[in-house]
Amino acid sequence: MNGHNMRYFLGANTADGFSSLYDGFVSLKDGDFLWIIKGGAGCGKSSFMKMIGAAAERAGQNVEYAHCSGDPDSLDGVYIPALKTAYVDGTAPHTADTNLTAADSAYVNLGRYYDISAISEHSDKLRELKEANSKCYARAYALLAAAGAVRRGGLLSEAGTDEHSAAQNRVKGIINRELGKKRGGGGKITRRFLSVYTCKGNVAFPETAGRFCGRFCLLESQMGTGPQALLTAADECVRAGCSIVLCPDPLTPEVPEAVLIPSSSLCLTCNPLLIPGGADYRRINLDSKTNTVRLRQARPKIRRYEKLAAQLLGEAVLALADTKRLHDEMEQLYNPCVDFDGVYSEVAQHLSQLELK
Repeated sequence: MNGHNMRYFLGANTADGFSSLYDGFVSLKDGDFLWIIKGGAGCGKSSFMKMIGAAAERAGQNVEYAHCSGDPDSLDGVYIPALKTAYVDGTAPHTADTNLTAADSAYVNLGRYYDISAISEHSDKLRELKEANSKCYARAYALLAAAGAVRRGGLLSEAGTDEHSAAQNRVKGIINRELGKKRGGGGKITRRFLSVYTCKGNVAFPETAGRFCGRFCLLESQMGTGPQALLTAADECVRAGCSIVLCPDPLTPEVPEAVLIPSSSLCLTCNPLLIPGGADYRRINLDSKTNTVRLRQARPKIRRYEKLAAQLLGEAVLALADTKRLHDEMEQLYNPCVDFDGVYSEVAQHLSQLELK
C-alpha cells in the first residue's frame, strides 16, 4: 500500500532574491537525521532523492517532497517523518552543512562520481554557460524586484488604516468562531511555500493544502488588505495555542498568501491556485465595509498596478526559463561524465540502512 505524500517548496525566487526556509525543514534537536547531498549539475542529486522517496512510498510511508524553485520537476529535499530521516540538496543557493557531524547529520558526496578528466574537456563551454546562467538569474531577480516594488508600493499600500482594521476584524471573527475566544498561547508556526515563481510560471501545490484542510476561505480584496489580514489570522491562532502552517507569498514573503489551520481543517488564502479542484470554499469580501466611492476611485489605479506587476512577473518567468535552458545544457555536458552505477549503488546502500527496498 502506497503512503501519502506532501509537496511544497522550501525556497522561492522573490522580490528580495532567493528566500529560504531550509532551516525549518527538519528538527535535529527532536531526533531527525539530515543527509546533505553535495555535487554539481547533472550528478543525480534529485534522482537520488526521488528514488529514496519512491521506495518509502512503496513501503507505505508518508513522504514530504521539497521541490526546486528553479525547476519544479526536480527535488531539493525529501523527508520521511516515520523514519525521522531527510535528504537535502546542500549546494547553492541553499548551501547546507552538517550540525553535529555523524550524530545528527552527514554528507553524501555524489561529486566523487564525476569523471574529472572527461569533464575538463568541456571546461570552456561550461564556464560560458555558467556565466550566461548567472546573467539570466540577475535579470530575473531584477524583474522580480521591480514587480515586488509595484506590489508593495502600490497594491499593498493602497488601503488605509480603517480598511485594514475592517479586514482584520473580519478575519478575527472567523478565527474566534473556529477556535473560541480562550487564549492559551504557544501555538507552533511551520513555514512552507505552497506556490513559487518558476521557469513554468506560478507553480502551486493545492493538493498539499488539501491534505491539511477540507474547508477553504478565499479572501478577496481589491484594496490589498488580504495579506495583512492573514498575518492577523496567524497571530490569533498562535495566541490561542493553535499550531498552523504559514505559507509566505512567493513574491513578497514578508506577508502570507495562506494560513492553514489543520486542527480546524480550515485554510484562509488570498491565492485561488491553492484551493484544490472541487474543494468546498467560500469567498470572503474584505472590501465590504469600504466606502463605495473610494473603491470606485481607487479601482483604475489598482488595475494599472496589477497589469504592470503581471507584465514584470511574465518577463521574470521568461528569464527563469532561460536559466533552466542553460542549466539543462550544462547537465547535458556533465551527464555522460557521471558514473551513475556508483550513484545507484549509493542509493541502494541508503535504502538498505533505512530498511526500504
